[in-house]
Amino acid sequence: MKQINVFDTHHQLLLSHRLKLSSITLLACYPLFLIADISLYRSLDNPNYVIPLALVHLIGMLMSACYLLFFKSVHSRFLSVSYIGLYIAQGAFSSFNSFQQEGNMYAYLIILLACASLLPIQPVIYALLAGIAHIMLLGGLFYFHPGAVSLIMLINFTGGLVVSAVINLSFYHYLRKDYSSQVQLEEEKRNFKSLFFANPQPVVLISLDNENIILYNKQAGHFFGINPQTVSSFSLNSFFPDKKEQEALLGKLKNEVKIENYITHNLVHHANWMMLNFELLSYNKKDALLISVTDVTSFKRIEKELQEHASRDVLTGVFNRRAGIQFIEDLLQQGKDPFCLCFVDVNNLKRVNDEHGHNEGDQLIQLIASTITLTLTEDEYLFRHGGDEFIILLPQKVRQQAEEFLVKLHEKLNRLNDSKIKAYPITASFGIHDYAPGSTLTVTEMIEIADQEMYKFKQQLKEAQFQ
Repeated sequence: MKQINVFDTHHQLLLSHRLKLSSITLLACYPLFLIADISLYRSLDNPNYVIPLALVHLIGMLMSACYLLFFKSVHSRFLSVSYIGLYIAQGAFSSFNSFQQEGNMYAYLIILLACASLLPIQPVIYALLAGIAHIMLLGGLFYFHPGAVSLIMLINFTGGLVVSAVINLSFYHYLRKDYSSQVQLEEEKRNFKSLFFANPQPVVLISLDNENIILYNKQAGHFFGINPQTVSSFSLNSFFPDKKEQEALLGKLKNEVKIENYITHNLVHHANWMMLNFELLSYNKKDALLISVTDVTSFKRIEKELQEHASRDVLTGVFNRRAGIQFIEDLLQQGKDPFCLCFVDVNNLKRVNDEHGHNEGDQLIQLIASTITLTLTEDEYLFRHGGDEFIILLPQKVRQQAEEFLVKLHEKLNRLNDSKIKAYPITASFGIHDYAPGSTLTVTEMIEIADQEMYKFKQQLKEAQFQ
């Protein structure tokens, strides 16, 4: 009931607006009507036709002037209906007057169709107004011109009345349905905004027309640093500076409408990570993209720590075998640059374990690992292959550079021995395999080659010690 009353108010405002436009149009056209009336008066020898026609035009002008002057701020339903009734009555009278001169009633039909389409009112009221005017028109014709109205003419003009009533009914129900849709749309918009701004997560709504931000909630303002002064500088590019990634995402959205759990860097605070959920929707009858954000920086930090733990050797803290093999496979997959594998074997570990205990043997392994680590640069890796064996990975290095690296490492081990920090010598054996782009060797085969070279080195070292 409340929505019906609200529609009545909306409908009355619409009628008032259209009546004002009609009044302005009639006032603007009145000089033309006046010229036509004077011309007809001079050319026709029938004042009984011309004078009533001029009066109809004058009354229409006065009605329009009165409406604009005295009722421009009044939105009365009774007033609007009365004016529409007067328009129909004028049409009926004009047709009656024309019938005497020309034998037609086209003005009446034109007024009926104009009122039905431009000024639709409640169907019952329209039928009542048009029916009264129709009865009075036909009654006047039968009374003053009893033999002039044929049955076909009667049927045609009554049919015109019915058609105008149907048009009025259609337009009135269309206005009502359209208003209901607008009310529903506004209600959905209010509900959407309520949920949008109440969302505890950062949420942003972006127009797909210009890719600018339409709405953002308080949490999004804090998370991205958006405020009324800076909002114009934010757009879809703020989330995806890579145009190809942006186009791929939008293309996927057109097919799927929704994308969830898209993890990327926070482009405002690069150290942070965020998980984005996307959904295409219509806002104000235009395509828009809803983006909800979850800060997953802490989860990514934990994930990184877990990955670190999973890829690290417990005893030495260097990368474990699984992680090291993956590094080598990644380099092989790229296959565009040379690299070197250095196989390292700790010497005399069994003797240290037997003579000084396994704890001392572990310390020897740790000391060798830390010494190698201190010799590495940022883009070089060390991983424990197993037991007393390590592998050094030197990307973009050739054999000569690997040999120079091992010379530096050997010098550091010698300095440790000179310092007498241990009661036993701290030494290791080395073997090198240099990878060249285009090689078909597998990771296992490359490690085996470096291992064999290390074994030769160890044998040479033993022979030298024996001599």
